[in-house]
Amino acid sequence: GVIRRLSGSSELSGVLEENAFFTAMAKVVPKFTKEQSIEMLQAGEKLYVSYGYTTIQDGRTSPEQVMLSIEAAKGKKLQADIVSYPDILMPGVEPLMKGPYYHNVKTKPSYHDHFRIGGVKITLDGSPQGRTAWLTKPYLKPPEGQKQGYAGYGVVTDQVLVSSYEKALQNRWQILTHANGDRAIDQMISALKIAEQKFPGVDVRPVLIHGQTLREDQISQLKELKIFPSVFPMHTFYWGDWYRSSVLGPERAENISPTGWILRQGMKFTTHHDAPVAYPDSIRVLAATVNRTTRTGYILGPEQRVEPLIALKAMTIWSAFQHWEEESKGSIEVGKMADFVILSDNPLTVPKDKLIELKVLETIKEGRTIYSRDQTGKLMSENF
Repeated sequence: GVIRRLSGSSELSGVLEENAFFTAMAKVVPKFTKEQSIEMLQAGEKLYVSYGYTTIQDGRTSPEQVMLSIEAAKGKKLQADIVSYPDILMPGVEPLMKGPYYHNVKTKPSYHDHFRIGGVKITLDGSPQGRTAWLTKPYLKPPEGQKQGYAGYGVVTDQVLVSSYEKALQNRWQILTHANGDRAIDQMISALKIAEQKFPGVDVRPVLIHGQTLREDQISQLKELKIFPSVFPMHTFYWGDWYRSSVLGPERAENISPTGWILRQGMKFTTHHDAPVAYPDSIRVLAATVNRTTRTGYILGPEQRVEPLIALKAMTIWSAFQHWEEESKGSIEVGKMADFVILSDNPLTVPKDKLIELKVLETIKEGRTIYSRDQTGKLMSENF
């Protein structure tokens, strides 16, 4: 991370990047009681299910947060399924990965009162919009205090990354890798190749998270290594104009979160929202994946657009596959859980530019309504 200073001085500007921010935040956020923390968890879950989610991924969890989730689960406080991925570099993670909440990839996933640990997480860089993603080519306009040629930075050394991947493969832990910049993706690919030489044939279904500047030549390498891409087309709406004008420039911005390239390689993918960066709005994710329309109405990377059915698969059956849950979730069929949503219209038949107008009317988890609203959008409070 970086602690920014005012230009030409040692005076703090007030801007903290990445780990510098997280370290400071931990010191200033007030301490909550266990009861308050569980209430916050429930409030977050309530927001998610209002957007139609029946399975929620916590993509980077501290050991303390894992224990809190377990406490909430034991108290029957959860309605949706929460699958958690503790940060592999945090102290205290390894004892959590011995069960009963951890799912080893050799065994069938098992939730305990709607909670389980799905694997581990590692972070390799920051974000393009924050200009902290690690790129092979410089940012169009460097952030304040940086010179032309600045291309972001990595978070961990190659040695630490290889060691982390080896530990994951040895223990058959699924591992999620946050890598936004294409240089960070190169680091992920190289390190995983080295780790797999030590543990050949071990498939933990590793996941690339974000991959916003994923290059076309890298996709075949993901396929070879069986790395599952979970990309971020929602950002075409929120930051697409910013990427074009300031962050990446017009050419690179066109191909952020390249779902079209991935699909043409014959690969599955998933999409996400990265809350609290943005609301966990499933309809926004769907519409952005199909249309890739920015805030100003510009279509960012038309060849990366996909059909609504593909966008829906990325949020349902392919998401279940990513979590090793394809035998129990992701589609409505005999033998699977009755997890589904009722929408205000058919996403396969409404005009594509009207997808964003869809509403979640009801969320059903294992055959039970956990969220509902009437046709005017008023919440039916008895479900809470």
